[in-house]
Amino acid sequence: MKPTFEYKGYLGSAEVSIEDNILHGKLLYIPDVVGYTARSPVELEKAFQEAVDDYLETCAECGDRPDTPFKGVFNVRLGPDLHRACALAADRDDVKLNEWVKTACQEKLSAKPSAQHSHVHVHLERPVRVTTALAERDQPWQWSQNVLTH
Repeated sequence: MKPTFEYKGYLGSAEVSIEDNILHGKLLYIPDVVGYTARSPVELEKAFQEAVDDYLETCAECGDRPDTPFKGVFNVRLGPDLHRACALAADRDDVKLNEWVKTACQEKLSAKPSAQHSHVHVHLERPVRVTTALAERDQPWQWSQNVLTH
């Protein structure tokens, strides 16, 4: 994940320009282009905050409504087959497709990461006895051409 700043509901990027020997960034997730530069990370964060304040002040002075990131609406390109499958699943659940997708997103975000599988592969010149620590893991350990697998 790229580093980001957050201030007043806006997110900003942090990039390095090797050619110019400078740090730079822009406000993320809005159509307006608002950028900032600095020589150090601390200065870049300050420049980001100043850019947000300046953007909001400029919009107010011009009578424009500032763009805001994450309005709660986004388009998802699923492809026809997945779109159909999701629509049918939503219909079976007796909910609108939008609500079904929202629930799927919430479930995905709240799901605990799956348990990591641990594999031990030992390459040996000659077979050796499996230690108690490995044997007690309740795994079906097997020897296969001098390699311990499960």
